Amino acid sequence: MRFIHIADLHLDTPLVGLKNNRTIIKKRRAEQKQVIKDIVKMIKDEEIPVLIIAGDVFEQKFVEKKTIEYLINLFQLIPNTTILITPGNHDPLIKNSPYKTFAWPENVHIFDSTISKVSVGDVDFYGYGFENYELQSNELDDFEVDDASKLNVLVTHANLNGDSKKYNDINAKSLAQFDYVALGHIHLQKLTDSIVYPGSLLSCGFDELGEHGMVIGNFEKGNVTYEFRNMESKHYNILEVDVTDCKIASDVVDKLELGEDIYRIVLKGARNIDVKEVREAIFALEKSVCEVRDETHLPYNLEEIAAQKTLKGIFTKKMLKELEDFPNQKELIMKAIEITYNSL
Repeated sequence: MRFIHIADLHLDTPLVGLKNNRTIIKKRRAEQKQVIKDIVKMIKDEEIPVLIIAGDVFEQKFVEKKTIEYLINLFQLIPNTTILITPGNHDPLIKNSPYKTFAWPENVHIFDSTISKVSVGDVDFYGYGFENYELQSNELDDFEVDDASKLNVLVTHANLNGDSKKYNDINAKSLAQFDYVALGHIHLQKLTDSIVYPGSLLSCGFDELGEHGMVIGNFEKGNVTYEFRNMESKHYNILEVDVTDCKIASDVVDKLELGEDIYRIVLKGARNIDVKEVREAIFALEKSVCEVRDETHLPYNLEEIAAQKTLKGIFTKKMLKELEDFPNQKELIMKAIEITYNSL
């Protein structure tokens, strides 16, 4: 029996890492919806009988009505595919959850917080999920599958071998009776024998670098096989640029090799240019740049100057203390140092 396993779609998430570029946020949300459409088309074309979605399909606090309707309409296109959804900590089965307030197609099964079973052919799927934003569960304690001779699958949104006390911590030792464990919650791939995190379907931020997508495989007793398949056409990318030898903003731009990825650009090295002008020049390229971080330093040894018994030394010592106390104001403080030095 062929299957697809996805998790952590986070539809309508605020995408805070992209907050400086609203255009990219709109494009990313469109890409999130498109990739689901692509998966549904694949399921329909290849007649895949099972789709597992292991939690955090959407953001409960931000999800829009049109997004839920879009998802439901897609699922109606594959009525012969059993869709198994376990709510996660971002889309729990609370009172006003779309899982309760919308009519879902008959082929969609949504697990609650009590472990239950759905049988598809010769495979028994067990699952449970969040009914609140936190879950301390003992559902697997002393649990036994109904028929060990069948192929048994567990579907849940969980923190494997974790100690969070709130995100469904489960121990790998309790999973031995399952032939495949379909998990969600961790946004990076973890493909370990029969216990699988596919990672987020599409990356949701700069803390999720690398490929993202789905797991596709085949259930056969004693021979469960699967592989990861990348579904991203563009990735989050952190690009560091040494500006030490740059004299004007265009010198920095000339160092960039920007493709179609989503970028955070980090300026490094000794600064001899105006960072504001650099930002303006980079954003003028109209590439998918969300942020230009300034991690440069003035072309001076501040600690050495601060040790001097001079007005400049006293001022520098004070500014270093400001940097220590207010790290979030680094750019403003460094600009003050630069202006003061230029006036001395």
